[in-house]
Amino acid sequence: MPFRRVVELVDIDPNMLEVAAQRCAAHPGRFELRHARFDDQLPSCHAVVASLALHHVADRGQKRDLYRSILAALEPGGLVAVGDLLVYPDGPERRRIFEDWYLHMERNGIGPTEADGHFAQWAQEDTYLSLPDELGLIAEAGFPRPECFWRDAGITVYGAFKDA
Repeated sequence: MPFRRVVELVDIDPNMLEVAAQRCAAHPGRFELRHARFDDQLPSCHAVVASLALHHVADRGQKRDLYRSILAALEPGGLVAVGDLLVYPDGPERRRIFEDWYLHMERNGIGPTEADGHFAQWAQEDTYLSLPDELGLIAEAGFPRPECFWRDAGITVYGAFKDA
């Protein structure tokens, strides 16, 4: 029997799942939708990809535990890949990332005053860690060699492979 590849799309927000279903409609049978929370058990899998999601996990202990759950769910040789915004708590790196963020928003029709409002709202909802902090949490969770796969200013793709 041939290996069946199915992508499970997971979110807590039913609206996000509806959008995902619409975007994937041209690929019937290749995806499944699952309404779930970060702390729900993950099924055994070959990869976990989180896109602009894990900044919603504010507590470092909970995030480390999430990475542990991912490690437990991954098959040997499996991959966790996270794409998110990573920001230093202070210093020139933080200033540069926010300058880039303002420029990006301006190119998309969002002026500085509106951007300030978004940043103030997001500061109440989101927790952005630095790349060393995220890689440290992944290592604490038991992944042997966390790494950064790609970075452009604050937008970063990072993660690790489970040993085979």
